Amino acid sequence: MKPRLDKRKATIMTCDFSHIRDIFKNFHYKSDSMGGGISMCFAMFIDNKLVGGSVLGKPRHETKYKNCIDIRRMALLDEAPFNSESFFLSQIIKWIAANKKYDKVLSYSDLTVGHIGTIYKASNFKEVGRTTPTKTVIWGDKKYHPRSITIDRDYSYKLREALKNGEAYIETGLPKVIWIFEISKSMKNKKIVFGKYDGINNASLFDGGLF
Repeated sequence: MKPRLDKRKATIMTCDFSHIRDIFKNFHYKSDSMGGGISMCFAMFIDNKLVGGSVLGKPRHETKYKNCIDIRRMALLDEAPFNSESFFLSQIIKWIAANKKYDKVLSYSDLTVGHIGTIYKASNFKEVGRTTPTKTVIWGDKKYHPRSITIDRDYSYKLREALKNGEAYIETGLPKVIWIFEISKSMKNKKIVFGKYDGINNASLFDGGLF
């Protein structure tokens, strides 16, 4: 059984996507492919070792989810202590409430991969609906959002060609559960300050055991 997180040893910092990219590449089912815009990134450290990362951005349906920020990606190393994910999520929400003008935090749990949203329930998110069945473009050992085949990027041209010649295909899965966290006025009145991670010695943070 994994040890419980000692919050006194945990640190959350803002960062660039490049600083946490390997976390998603190695520990997230979507790997490190990021579609859409990135508004902010966060890194979690335990005893000065990088153990988690999160990426937030504007919702794809901004007219539907007004004044809202979307948790686009979150992942932690398998070795991270019990409760690390819920602590990381709670600290990110507190920072957003104190430093940004958003009223809501949006996220999704993908039923296709067995994510039912346990962490969101535990963090006082409310289930507000479900998406249509998900569609994923499979190309080799990577998965892409269908939007990737319509945007104007180099890899998108290659992806469209792969679909035409049969190297890639579209897979239909289950819906995603939609979760919303309402930011209260009391949360907005609190001061939360994170340091900025500059990426120094980033590679060494992945060397050796964590605990």
